[in-house]
Order: sequence, then structure tokens, then C-alpha cells
Amino acid sequence: MSAKRILLVVLLTCLLLMPVAAYKGSRLARSPVDDFVLTDQTGDNFSFYDDSNEVTVVAFIFTRCPDVCPVITQLLKSVDGELTDTEKDDVTFISITVDPRYDSPERLKAFTDVHGVEWPHLTGTVEELTPVWKTFGVVVQESVIDAHVMDYQPGEASVTVVNSSGNASTHMFGLTGWTLTETLANQHQIEINASMTQYGHYVTGIGGEEAPGDTWYWELNVWNQSATQWEASQVGIDDIDALDGNQHIAWMPSNLNRSNLSSPLTDNEASMTIQWSNGTEVQSGLDSFDGYHITKGALNDANVNVTIADSSYGHYMTSLGDEEAPSDSSWWWKLYEWNSTNATWDASPVGMDGIEEPKHIAWAPSNVNSSEIPNPVKKSTEEVCSGHGWEMGTGDGLHCMCDDGYTWDDGDRTSCVEEVSEDFNVGHSTITYIINENRQPLVVWTGDNWKVADFTADLREVLEKDGLGDSDPLETPGMTFVLTSLALGLAVAVRLPKENADLTVNKRKGKKRETSRLQ
Repeated sequence: MSAKRILLVVLLTCLLLMPVAAYKGSRLARSPVDDFVLTDQTGDNFSFYDDSNEVTVVAFIFTRCPDVCPVITQLLKSVDGELTDTEKDDVTFISITVDPRYDSPERLKAFTDVHGVEWPHLTGTVEELTPVWKTFGVVVQESVIDAHVMDYQPGEASVTVVNSSGNASTHMFGLTGWTLTETLANQHQIEINASMTQYGHYVTGIGGEEAPGDTWYWELNVWNQSATQWEASQVGIDDIDALDGNQHIAWMPSNLNRSNLSSPLTDNEASMTIQWSNGTEVQSGLDSFDGYHITKGALNDANVNVTIADSSYGHYMTSLGDEEAPSDSSWWWKLYEWNSTNATWDASPVGMDGIEEPKHIAWAPSNVNSSEIPNPVKKSTEEVCSGHGWEMGTGDGLHCMCDDGYTWDDGDRTSCVEEVSEDFNVGHSTITYIINENRQPLVVWTGDNWKVADFTADLREVLEKDGLGDSDPLETPGMTFVLTSLALGLAVAVRLPKENADLTVNKRKGKKRETSRLQ
């Protein structure tokens, strides 16, 4: 048999011995990604080449994402839980933001704390992240992200109230400065004393310190975002709209220097700063809105008297519209959430504090049948919302809640037209990579509609192919075994010319050096 035929037989044998990767995700043929350095949730630098393990899972998320990103994070948390301790030693999980203007290390830390994960969540400047996105083939469109985040509009939320006589009313959520003051003071258990005048609420005391009136009074300040400074409010606390530009307020004695007030908690949806006459301060902020905020805001805005008590279990309703639940518990105020899919009111399984970012909620006596609670919206006809949505509000507040795939027609809030959107990789969807020890992306999963078992199987396939984790190289020959077999076969079957043999060795050494450099 000729040397060429022997060489061909050896190569075919080795190829048959090589494991064939049957990935469940999409297989990639990519060159290694470049190194990068970003900042993790603790504020420390993270170098991709220096700090990652042999196999790396890279996900792209953003903390303002209300659906896909939390799901991705929990899925990866489950994947991590499926790995053995030995496998975990060889795997690093990394999440990279696509919303760096918002995702500070502090916000990423809060995100990881909420989801109970500890792996690096990375951020940086747009200039630092742009080449990282590019090397992973990720297209980031801020307009898409902003639109995705704005899927929840607190100003679109409503509260429906039914009394014991069956009379019902619906009120849109509003957040006045007074409601903001009340809710944030309650958050820190700070007592607010106020009197009601013809001009609205007049604050006389905060946290036990009453204004003398003759030398100073409690002054209301608002944050001027453009000038980045506090300014005395030109309107009363009831006329402050915290959903429209005045979401940061401050109270201080009028005889103090305003320039000594700390800057507001601008990372929050809304915030309040209080400074007492001795110069001490407290700041409180709202990260998001829950059922308590929506209830308090909507009913305060509609001048509906409501009493909400606080306990170790959270806030609970005691009286609504001057109607108090009877002491014999023959009925109580029951909380409902609107199920837009089934167009029904569902009893809430949690208290008002546990309902995050609600669209529509209702309060009714517990002995009222939920089918008797009026819908917060009415079905459209061809004349309403162009036949593609629901009508909400009255008067100047009348607007359409457009169906999925439709939006307002050039700012006309009472009509809905088909929405035209661009293709994008992140925003409503996202990408997660599995990368081998040579920094080559091998498998990609898009979106969040994948199974933990399938992703884990792909991760183990990569570990096994690289001879890592719990894999047994005797069960499935790896690349090292194949190359060894090839070298031995060639040495026995073929006597190569010396110059060719030297060339082969040199090439192998060069390959080895290249691999070491990538590692």
C-alpha cells in the first residue's frame, strides 16, 4: 500500500473517532471574539480574557426590560443549578447590558440581588460597549429599547371602585406632589402634618418638627433637570405633577440655604428629599409603582376619601369613599386585577404592595360578584380607536389603548394605526452565546423561549469537546486523542522526508502557541 493511501486511511479513522457536536441551539462558525474590559456590578473592572473560565455563557440584557431579560436571567440561574460542582469550575456566566445610559453598576447590583444571582453583570460607556456589541454581532437600537421599556405607562393605570350599594366609578392614576410626599414619608415612617386650605394642602410639620410660622415655614422645592439645581416651587404641592417633569421634590425650612440640599435620587422614578433645621437629611425614592401607589394616587387625584393602614404584612384598605368595612367581617375590601386576556376581574392573590406595575385594579366589597364590577375599558367599534383598540378616560384624558401591533396615528391619541417596526437583535428579544475555551462562540440561543435542559445539554457538549467538566475522555475521544492517534499513525506508516517532518512539527508548535495565546 502506498504512503498516500496509508495516510488517507489514518486520517479517515481519526475523523471517525472525533466527536460530532449535535447542538440543540444554532451552531456557529466564528473566529474568537476580541478581549474587552468592562465594569461589573460591584464597580470593579472585568477582563474577558483574564477572568472568564474555560467555557463562557454570555447573555445580553438590560435591567429596565420588563419581561424577556428577567426570564433569561432566571433560565440561566436554572442552568447553573443543573451543573455539577466540577462543571461549575469550568463555566463562567456573564451578562452584558445593552442599555448603558441607564444601567449603572448600582442598578445592575440591585438587579442581581432581586434575581439571586452573583455572576458578573457588565456595563460601561456607550463607546466602551459598542465594539463589544459589534464583536458579538449584536445590534443595539436605543429607540427600540426605550419603546420596550415604555410598554408600562403609569399614567394609563386606573382604579375602579364599587361600594356596598353597587355604585361604581373608575379613576385614572395621577401622582401629585402631595401623594408623593405622603407615600414616601410613609415609606420612612415620617409623620407629615398638613392643613387643608382653599389652595390645597399646607404642610406645617415634618417628622415632628413644626414650622413656627413667624421665622420660617416648610418650603417646597422642585428639581430643575436642565439647570441641575433646586428651585422654589411656583405652585402648591397639590399642583405638582410627579408624572410629568416634576418627579423630584424637596422640603426644607425656608431660612436655610437651598444650595446645601443634596441632589435628588435621579435614578429613581420619583424621589423626595427632606432637610430639617439642624441640617440633617433623608432621601426616599420610588423605583417602580405598585398597587398601593396606584390606589393612593388615583383616589387622591379624584378626591375620594380613602384610609389605608400599614402593618408588618403591608398596606391594607380600611375605608373607601367614607365607607368602612364592618367590624364583624361580614365583608371586607377585596382587591382585583384586570385580566386583559380573558376580559375578567381576577381576585388578587397578593396584597396591594405585591402588585407590580398594575394596569387596572379594582376595589369592591368581598360579597360583590366580580362579574358586577364594570370593565375598565370598553370594546371598540369601527368608529372607536379605528377598530384596533380600547377607549380609556374621558374628556381631555380620552385616549386609545391600541391593540398589539398598532399605535397612535401621528400623535392622535384617539386613533390606532398599524405599527411599523425595524428588525432588531435586542429590545423585545435578545441573544445568549456559549463560547469555548478558545473564545470562539459555538452555539447561540435567541429569545427566551428555550428549555433549560436543552441549553444545559449544549453547554455540556462544549465542555466535553474541550475535555472539561465531568467528561471522561476515554468515553468520547477528544481532539488531543485524535491528534495523538494521527501522530502515531503517521510515524509508523509513513517515513516522511526530513524537511517535511520538520515542517509538520513547526506547524504544530505554532498551533500550540496560538492556542496558548488565546487562553
